[in-house]
Amino acid sequence: MVVRVIGIGQRAAGDDGLGPAVVDALRSEGALEGVDLCEVNEPSALLPLLSGARRVILVDAALGGGEPGAVHVLAPEALLGGEIAPISTHGISVGQALGLARALEPEVVCQDIQIVAVSVERPACLAYGLSPEALAAVPRAARAVRDLVAGVR
Repeated sequence: MVVRVIGIGQRAAGDDGLGPAVVDALRSEGALEGVDLCEVNEPSALLPLLSGARRVILVDAALGGGEPGAVHVLAPEALLGGEIAPISTHGISVGQALGLARALEPEVVCQDIQIVAVSVERPACLAYGLSPEALAAVPRAARAVRDLVAGVR
């Protein structure tokens, strides 16, 4: 079984594209043995990717949790408190997608899920490309993912 890293976000939606940017950075740094790098545009697309891995690491932009560019490593339960919330450009949030997956198929959904979230400003409009703060956080978020992967081995 593999470790699955999933970047969440829309590339054409400003800082919401942070998850895919971190996946790109991980790819450019070289292969991580036993790691499946994926990206999804929105949280409901996570459902089929949450099984068949020994650990799942979600990477997403988030509102709250400090200054823009701050990198956080969270358990899924941290999303329930409301202090930090992944950006959702659609009707379902990351926390809701995880809850739905666990309700529908509790026996197959990976039990070891971690979230690497980067704090960003609330988007004012659609834009292609990351803000300077989010762009500067990409290498730190990629390092956090690599550290989580190393902790599994």
